[in-house]
Amino acid sequence: MVSGDTSSDVVTSIQSCKPSAQFSETHFRELVSKAWLKQAKPIVKSASLNLAAAKVLLLIADGFDFNNQDVDNYLLVRLSNIEYLDRLQKNQPIDKSFNDIPQDIELGEHETIVWEFQNIQKTEQQRYSQEKQWTVFRAVLGNIMMKKRYKELAVKIEESGILLVTSQGLHYKNDGIILQTKFSDIHSITPMKNGVRIQANLKNAMPDTYVTGDGRFTYALLQYAQGLNA
Repeated sequence: MVSGDTSSDVVTSIQSCKPSAQFSETHFRELVSKAWLKQAKPIVKSASLNLAAAKVLLLIADGFDFNNQDVDNYLLVRLSNIEYLDRLQKNQPIDKSFNDIPQDIELGEHETIVWEFQNIQKTEQQRYSQEKQWTVFRAVLGNIMMKKRYKELAVKIEESGILLVTSQGLHYKNDGIILQTKFSDIHSITPMKNGVRIQANLKNAMPDTYVTGDGRFTYALLQYAQGLNA
């Protein structure tokens, strides 16, 4: 990890440019955020993981107290996860403790917490039926109308909840309701930009998408967790 002194040095070095440039505080902040974005985007898109650069960018974001209006929150999340993603890719322990089990979630025997995502949205595709009428043909005795029922997909977006990744599966808690999905019940996991899509192997099951903010890290995390009991 980068020390607090290093953090101070990085931010102080950038701040020292302001007096000589004679920028207003707002303008200077905008310039720093633009430079930050220019450096951050290629780092999070790269297949290789630049841990040193990611740490420096996080120090700058923290030192200037960047928020969603200054920089893309997606980039902040990805940069924050790079260190742990590097460990996952090397099949090393994450070395992050989650001592408190969310209320009402009960873990099974020998089940351990691997990661906890806060304020996670879950989207769920749902089927609904709708009727459509059209004329098939006109007969001598009159019009013959036929009906066809067809299925369409709608997307249900739930409010933010807690997603607990364990050595045996997933626990998603939202508004007092807990959804548990064991790894043995999962047919496929598909990485997306901001999360993962999980398809259960149950008949007629619709996929659930968990919006974690970092699909690459979440996918690697689930692959790691699945392998703990292999």
